[in-house]
Amino acid sequence: MEGGFKRLGALFLKVLAVPMVPLGLGFMLYGLFEIATGSAPYADGEIMPFVVGVSLVIFGSLLWLLSKKFEEAAHRVRYRRQQNRVVRLAQQRGGRLTVTETAAETGLSIEEADEILKGMADGGFVEVEITDSGMMVYRFPEVLYAHEKDWSRGVESA
Repeated sequence: MEGGFKRLGALFLKVLAVPMVPLGLGFMLYGLFEIATGSAPYADGEIMPFVVGVSLVIFGSLLWLLSKKFEEAAHRVRYRRQQNRVVRLAQQRGGRLTVTETAAETGLSIEEADEILKGMADGGFVEVEITDSGMMVYRFPEVLYAHEKDWSRGVESA
């Protein structure tokens, strides 16, 4: 469950928010109608239904916005895990991947695999190589040259 609790929280907040906003609008309209007709049975001209309606609309809107934030966070968690799967696959495959083999091996759709690989290439983590046949191959330099990662080589101590 990638970001499952966040998605569940977002769903719960939406279930609360969806009825609040129309109910609040109804209270607001009812309160305005009572004020306009002068039939408000409240002491000293209180406008209680209107105030309750405004409160419900504001609170419902805030819950809706919070649910959107939870959904975005769940999406980021899922995207990170997908990126990790792609990097692990690149390590298994010697540092070169195509979109099709990435999709086939990770269970991602071709669109998702393409989006992830392009995002990594845009970030400078992956290089794009076009073969003579026109196929795009994504190269992972850190995986290809992992054997050169002797951190002490070429570094002088102070």
